[in-house]
Amino acid sequence: MPNFVYLNNKYVNFKDAKIHIEDRGFQFSDSVYEVIKVLNNKIIDLDFHIRRLKYSTKELNFNIRINKNLLTEIFISIVKKNKLSNGIIYLQITRGLQSREHAYKKNLKPNIIIYTAKKKFNLPNKNYKGYKAITYPDIRWGRPDIKTTSLLANILAATEASKKGAYETIFFKGKKITEAAHSNVWIIKNHKIITHPANREILKGVTRTVLINVIKTQGLKLIEKEFSLNELFKSDEVFITSSGSLVTPITQVDKTKINKGKIGSITKALALTFYKSIT
Repeated sequence: MPNFVYLNNKYVNFKDAKIHIEDRGFQFSDSVYEVIKVLNNKIIDLDFHIRRLKYSTKELNFNIRINKNLLTEIFISIVKKNKLSNGIIYLQITRGLQSREHAYKKNLKPNIIIYTAKKKFNLPNKNYKGYKAITYPDIRWGRPDIKTTSLLANILAATEASKKGAYETIFFKGKKITEAAHSNVWIIKNHKIITHPANREILKGVTRTVLINVIKTQGLKLIEKEFSLNELFKSDEVFITSSGSLVTPITQVDKTKINKGKIGSITKALALTFYKSIT
């Protein structure tokens, strides 16, 4: 467990970090968050996270100006204070404190919470693993492009995956795949890499963004388009991406084995190239 938490301009002990019960993040999920990976003491892809944080707070009209330099200082400080080598930095910004009412008042003062957690990543080495995923109806609210803490649908889906011994839940809307409970979804068919376009139906993942740049530099064929459940099951390879999962192979979806249950060669090559690009 981490020793220190950054809470509203102060570093406090983890067990002493408290938020008022009428904070809107607590009562209404009226808050946004970012999960930033730390590898070998290095904070990864920070610019992309800051850019998305600005987007989320702007879309929800939060009374805050995101100061990249200040946040960078805090992140560096808390990584050092908590002696974190590999893991994640968790940042949450709530709209602030207000007597319980659905409509929010103007100019509320946001609460800012930052802490760290250790994590073992699925790295493309001799211990690289492929995982099972399940499919599940996409019952989330209509703006998953905003990284809010309103994650009840994701929680239900992820818990269903856990019950079935799966690592992730892949969402479908009608007959189309959107994304997953905590990651973006990719398929490979006939050497073409396919993923859902970054619109209001999915979160524009940071790892997704970086990997797209990697794919382009490798001269591989990338197609950003919607794809179906049927295309998912008939894929040559499937993988997911996120700050916590990096590039993780999916070798089974529901009862269907992907690539005979083995990690695909393109997925592994992408994972290795991606890892080298960020370390």
